[in-house]
Amino acid sequence: MDSTLVRSYIKQAALLFLSLAFAMFAFAWVRVWVVSLLDMGQFQTILEQFRDFEKFAPISFDSLFTYQGRVGMTFDEPVIIICVVIWCISRGSDVVSGELGRGTMEMLLAQPIRRTTLLWSHAMVAVSGLALLCLVVWGGIAVGVQLTTVKETQPKPVVQVPIFGWEVPMQLGEPIKESFPLHERIDTFVYASATFNLFAFGFFLLGLSSLLSCRDRYRWRTIGLVMGIYVLQAVMFGLGKATESLQWLLNLTFFSCYKPQKLVSMINDGGFAAPWSLITKMPDASLPPLAYPLLLIGLGLLFYGLAARTFAKRDLPAPV
Repeated sequence: MDSTLVRSYIKQAALLFLSLAFAMFAFAWVRVWVVSLLDMGQFQTILEQFRDFEKFAPISFDSLFTYQGRVGMTFDEPVIIICVVIWCISRGSDVVSGELGRGTMEMLLAQPIRRTTLLWSHAMVAVSGLALLCLVVWGGIAVGVQLTTVKETQPKPVVQVPIFGWEVPMQLGEPIKESFPLHERIDTFVYASATFNLFAFGFFLLGLSSLLSCRDRYRWRTIGLVMGIYVLQAVMFGLGKATESLQWLLNLTFFSCYKPQKLVSMINDGGFAAPWSLITKMPDASLPPLAYPLLLIGLGLLFYGLAARTFAKRDLPAPV
């Protein structure tokens, strides 16, 4: 890596990073606050009416009945995913095709630097920015949890009638509502594995974008190819979740490796170490929990390796 190039790329990416970081932090914070507006008892009653659609949810409805599960849904919100996708595709596509499009590649390579130095300098800024963005989401959730107070309707006391098995309520009038700080119900460290999974998801896209950028001349075409692959994979994931006859498609899409909610839910039974295991079996999954983010990171590293090899051997076109 070259320190001058790294500083240059940081300046180029600073405005985009700050914009995305602000949006992700604010959204994560507000998302936690919105959770506090829903009464747990009423929310459970409403959700029970849609049990037939539980297979489309990233986690079971029983997990959604908890504050921990509902706050964890932040990692599946489109706003968070889109912000990560924007950062990864914008920085990944800029590696070669972006420089070629601006006409700056010839000037850069006229300096005494290797092509791989240029690529790894780009990668360092992009990966570091991705890691910080993921931590920003976690930080937004942590701040929201610390500053939010929730109000919960307490169940009415009942008395069991022997022999008949009846339940007789012992309270008349309006149900009692109790307020308490949300951090009494949620330990934000449970979202460490989900944050790591979000980083792995973005790292895969960064590697893919960088590889396609190293093979193409036009940045707009690189972005189009990455978005085309992304949408195709999303459609395959949706079809695989929709019907049993197409479940085999889930094995062909990288979306199946993004399971932040299931990683969080494993902590309830197995403790904080459960999502980081390569031995423990994951419910409704064929691989251990840590294998999924590691698979995404492994594919990202493979793409980066292919990108470096392609860029080092490629005959670059003359500037237009």
